[in-house]
Amino acid sequence: MNRKCLMIHRILLFISILILMTSLVFYLIKWNSFPEEIGVHFGADGQYDVIASRFYGFYPHIVGGILIAGFAFTNFLIRRKSTGLHLSEAGEQHFKTELCLTLDCLSVLLSLFFANWSRCVSLQIPLNINFMGNLELVMMTAVTAGIISEVITCRKHKIQQEHAKNSKTAHSVCRLIAWLLTFGSAGILAVAWERFPGDEELYFNPEYYGLAYFSNLDTFLDKRFLLIPHVLIFILLTVLEIISVKAVKSNKNALVSLTDRLKLTGSLFFFWWNLVLMSEMSIGIFSVALFVCLYVLFFTIYLKRKKSESAV
Repeated sequence: MNRKCLMIHRILLFISILILMTSLVFYLIKWNSFPEEIGVHFGADGQYDVIASRFYGFYPHIVGGILIAGFAFTNFLIRRKSTGLHLSEAGEQHFKTELCLTLDCLSVLLSLFFANWSRCVSLQIPLNINFMGNLELVMMTAVTAGIISEVITCRKHKIQQEHAKNSKTAHSVCRLIAWLLTFGSAGILAVAWERFPGDEELYFNPEYYGLAYFSNLDTFLDKRFLLIPHVLIFILLTVLEIISVKAVKSNKNALVSLTDRLKLTGSLFFFWWNLVLMSEMSIGIFSVALFVCLYVLFFTIYLKRKKSESAV
């Protein structure tokens, strides 16, 4: 990472810490004005759904601090370790810089997320769900943009004689990440299953047992509907896995690349959408449109590569 990018990294890290520390100081200033129990968590409508000891108000600062520290440590390792992607020296530096800056942007956005949460707890006011939803959408966009730029860098700066090895490594990484995200999402749902519906007032109302709030439909439905996205992504990955295995055996490199892109992108978006659904928030039309556009782009690239391979 060159000096200019390193300076940007340090500035973004400082901003993340400053935002979170400012929210902590503000919470401490308000401390003596709190009763023993305050609202510390919000439901899908932005209203409080958990009333607990004011000590739980430190939760956003603790979690935010752990995440920022984790990003900082990850960036430290990225700058000092080889990626093992067999890129040229310039490509290696570009890849590391893009990855670090993506994590830095996420660090700032997450600090804003937890600071806004803490602000609402400090003032005991409802949470602005639209703001938090848009912030999460920006996070998703930053991650997607980072992945796209890193993929472009890998393709542009790969060492030609290592192409076969690189392709095999990239194929394995895509497969691993896709399945980890999918099983991770299923694990999160298993842990969160008993908390539905999320709002405490509804939780203690027998009429709402076994239901979950679906914000896009603005209604409560059987919480087993939350299993549908998990089933869909599992089926998608299984089908793509079968196609990918056959493509590898047939040396159809264009098809292998297509399935890798579809698996990685599909698992990433479904992981995000599942988190949104489990948080009882709306899935934005922008994220769906971005997903569709990426899939169209991948199929377009595949058709061009397939045509060029056929010509050879």
